[in-house]
Amino acid sequence: MTSSTRPPAASGADAHTPGRLAAVTGLCSVVATVVLALTGHGEVAVATGVAGGAVAGGIQVTVNINRRPPDQE
Repeated sequence: MTSSTRPPAASGADAHTPGRLAAVTGLCSVVATVVLALTGHGEVAVATGVAGGAVAGGIQVTVNINRRPPDQE
């Protein structure tokens, strides 16, 4: 007799939750990216699009933001 170390598969509404969460995250990312791009925040729009696409696609992304004082731009 073989044993399985995997947990039992989710059933019902719990089985669809990760897919729905990824879809909603992707949709929010697209909307935020478009709004940011149209308001003149191109760099933030790119970061939002990459981060949202990574979450929806299951890829982990780390974004480091370096803020400079206004006189050093």
